[in-house]
Amino acid sequence: MAVRFILFVVICFLFTLSPLGELDTAAHAGPISKLIDSVRLNAPEIKTTSSALTHYMMGAIYDNLGETNEAVKEYEKALAQEKDIPEIYLKLGADLLILGKLDQAAKMFEKTLSLEDENTKAHLLLAIIYIAKGDFDKAQVQHEEILKYDPENLKALTFMADLFIMQQKLDKAAETYERILQIRDDDALLYFHLGIIYSKLNLLDKSEKALEKAVEVDGNYLEAQMVLGVIYELDGKYTEAINVYKKTIDAEPLNREAYARLGQLYLRLGEIDKAVKENRTLIQLDKASAEPYLRIFSIYMSEKRFTEAKEILEEALDSGIQDAVIYASLGYLASMQGSHSEAVKYSTIASAKDPDNYIYKFYAAAALSRDGQREKAIMVLEELVETGKDMPEVYNHLGYMYAEEGRNLDRAIKLIKKAIEISPENGAYIDSLGWAYYKKGMVDEALKELKKAAGYMPNDPTIREHLGDVYFSKGEIKEALRQWKIALKADPENKELAGKIKRSNRKARK
Repeated sequence: MAVRFILFVVICFLFTLSPLGELDTAAHAGPISKLIDSVRLNAPEIKTTSSALTHYMMGAIYDNLGETNEAVKEYEKALAQEKDIPEIYLKLGADLLILGKLDQAAKMFEKTLSLEDENTKAHLLLAIIYIAKGDFDKAQVQHEEILKYDPENLKALTFMADLFIMQQKLDKAAETYERILQIRDDDALLYFHLGIIYSKLNLLDKSEKALEKAVEVDGNYLEAQMVLGVIYELDGKYTEAINVYKKTIDAEPLNREAYARLGQLYLRLGEIDKAVKENRTLIQLDKASAEPYLRIFSIYMSEKRFTEAKEILEEALDSGIQDAVIYASLGYLASMQGSHSEAVKYSTIASAKDPDNYIYKFYAAAALSRDGQREKAIMVLEELVETGKDMPEVYNHLGYMYAEEGRNLDRAIKLIKKAIEISPENGAYIDSLGWAYYKKGMVDEALKELKKAAGYMPNDPTIREHLGDVYFSKGEIKEALRQWKIALKADPENKELAGKIKRSNRKARK
């Protein structure tokens, strides 16, 4: 086979110099006439090979010109003359693969391998076809064949690692990367990928070592540094994480992600001022971004520093940031502080700025409800329902409002059930259903749902109060009092509930 292919290549070289059909020993005295006599030129085998060679060469020329279809035609003509030269099948298969003709390409590569089993290119291209068709096991076999002949074939090993990742066989992918790194240990990217895989396997120590090696090999590999910092955080190595982020900032002072990670890490460590400082730096780096303002707002809210929380949002507005989320956050803060008219104002602005975001409209409706503007709230909620979107918050809120007022109870039950279909383990929604049943006079059904709600949210004062009301309606005063006392313990400022308990205690003593 090797001798025949060498002959093929030699003829290819000679054929480029002069058409063999025109060679004449008398007219072309010199080296060629001495090498090839007229008898051999007329031999059928040489003529057949020359014809195949012509088409092969034309196919290669068309390939270089990007004319793949024409190249395919030439390779097919070459095969019509010579059926046992693997290189022609390989070239034809590659072009068919480019044209998306996977099955035909596969047959060409299989033919190549039947003639030359050690052809690693054919194995690799056949593996690519199997991957494209989702036949990962067959692709794996092809890679193993390559490695049988060439154990250090980095391309095959890399493809094999990718194949394992595609199949979520991360442990095998890690083994393959380790194998690659035994051959080539100076590639930071390989260590980086290995570190990512180990992190997904929750092998943080191994992930750290791989990422540390990536940074060691390439001191400017900032992405590897950032991921290493995150792994340190996950492993509870906060000092090391802080040092990595600071090192990244030293190398790239405009790296916003590093400042953001530092801010979050300082917040986790309870170093509030440092967390705020890092986010202040982010504001300086990008004054048009709402994100750092919102991060600082979240920090102040977690610390119940409501005045400063409001000030940072107002600062964002003053700087020209008019994002809907800023107004929505102001509305949330106002609601938290009991300023329901302000909550209505800000939530309405947020909804107007981002009318496609139904959650802002829902916030506005909730604020209207708390502000005593119940009919307006119901109107907004009904508009949201009409959009046909799956909005369990909307269904539950509207249904509960109807239940509270004791009207449209059938619709209320239908709406709340729709919310529960979307979120079946939401205790608040189940409580709403129980309360709607109670308002409709379906006491046993109400008790069943409210008990279920209490199972999900055992310390919720509203659920416990509702349970007490249902037991009271059934004449079970002792159990009603028990439920109300649990509710009052969770909500000691509920004066109405305290009065209810006091009155019931008197009734129980009589």
